[in-house]
Amino acid sequence: MTSETAEPTVSRTTSDDGATVLRLAFEFAFPPTVLWKHLTDAEKLKYWFPCEMEFEPRKDAEILFRYADQKPLRGVVLEAERPSVLAYTWERDTLRWELERTPDNGTRLVLLLTPGSPRHAATMAAGWHLTIAGLDDFLNKRNLGQDPALWEVYVDRYREQFAD
Repeated sequence: MTSETAEPTVSRTTSDDGATVLRLAFEFAFPPTVLWKHLTDAEKLKYWFPCEMEFEPRKDAEILFRYADQKPLRGVVLEAERPSVLAYTWERDTLRWELERTPDNGTRLVLLLTPGSPRHAATMAAGWHLTIAGLDDFLNKRNLGQDPALWEVYVDRYREQFAD
């Protein structure tokens, strides 16, 4: 366990069909089974995920994403292979979480995010950077480091990084 929040490796690529794909890779000091629980258990998701999420981690299951005082957003589980892959839609976005055990019994978590609107790539990268850093803080029993003041710093970083 580290005292500092994990920093992701972030890149932008294009899928075979021409869609923008963001790739965020993090290293965690916990095995894939622990990360899987934090990706699929509503009681654990509520501490770090951006909204409440109701679903069963099985292919074709419906997902409800709930924000306070808003109509739920919807998604569908595309793939669920415990504890290595979870993929689903979230309205027009697609998220694919890949968990790979590292030699030290940790996990390399890779989020492949296909945004429904590619022009929001920098803000989405910044948001997921902060969100997954919050998961790292939660797992390591640190105060959540999702500092709103970092939002613009990360948005600017990714706008510059993704500039063509």
